[in-house]
Amino acid sequence: MDNTSTDQMIDDYLRGRLSREAHIAFKKQMLQNPELAELVAINKNLYALHDTDNWNEIKTLNKDGIAYQEYLLSDEAQQIKTAINNAQNRYKHQTISPKKRYRWYGVAASFVLLIALFFTYSNTQNTPENLYQDYNNLSELPSLTQRSDTDKLLSDAEQLFLNKQYSETIVLLEAYEKRYTQTSNSLIYKGMCYLELNNTNSAITVFNALKNSDYLDKNKAYWYIALCYLKQQDFVATKKTLNTIIDNSYYNHEEANSLLMQLN
Repeated sequence: MDNTSTDQMIDDYLRGRLSREAHIAFKKQMLQNPELAELVAINKNLYALHDTDNWNEIKTLNKDGIAYQEYLLSDEAQQIKTAINNAQNRYKHQTISPKKRYRWYGVAASFVLLIALFFTYSNTQNTPENLYQDYNNLSELPSLTQRSDTDKLLSDAEQLFLNKQYSETIVLLEAYEKRYTQTSNSLIYKGMCYLELNNTNSAITVFNALKNSDYLDKNKAYWYIALCYLKQQDFVATKKTLNTIIDNSYYNHEEANSLLMQLN
C-alpha cells in the first residue's frame, strides 16, 4: 500500500467511512504493524485538535491543564518543537504528497496552538474562584458513616451533601451533634457546607472549632481554613496558612505547596 493509499485509509478509518469488513481488516493491519498504529494515533490526535467546535468555550484550566502547560514550556517540549521544525524543513526539499505535507504542518501548528492557549488563558486560570474549584476536594471528603454507624441522620446528611443540598445538610448535622456529639467529620462537612453557601465566616468558625479540638486529625482544619481565606480573596492569610501546613507537613501539605505556587 503506497503512502497516498495509506493516508486515505487512515482518513476513512477515523471518519468512520469504512465498511464493516474493511474496518476489521484495517484494525488487523494495525495490530500487525506498530508504525501504522502509531500513525493512526497521531492523526486521531490531530483530528481531535482541529475538528473541535468548542475552543471558544474554554475559560479556565484545571490542575491537569496547568501541569500540561508547564510541560509545554519545559526544555523537553522545546526540543520536540525544534525536532518538528527541523523535520518539516527537511521534508520541504522532498517530493511528498500534499496530504503528507499537511500532516507535518498540522503537527507543528498543533504544537503552536497549544502554546498559544497557554498564553491566552494563563491570565485567567489563577483567579480565586478557579483555584477554589480546583482545590476544594469535595469528592475526597471522608464518609460520614461507618459500618457500625446505624444512625439515619448521618446517612441522610451525607446523601444531601452529595446532592449539593448544603442548608439541609447543616440542619441534619446539627441535629446529630445535639443528639450525640460532634465528630471531626461532622465539623468538616458542616464547615464545607457553609463554605459552599458562601458563608465563609461561619465556615471559619466551624474549622477553628476543629483546629482547637482534641481530635487526632484536627490539623486538617488548616487546609479548610486556607480554602476559606482563598474564597475571601485574603491572599495574605491564605499564604500564611498554607506555609503553616507545609512547614508542619499537615494534611494535604503537597496540595498546599501546589496551591501556594499558583498564588505566588
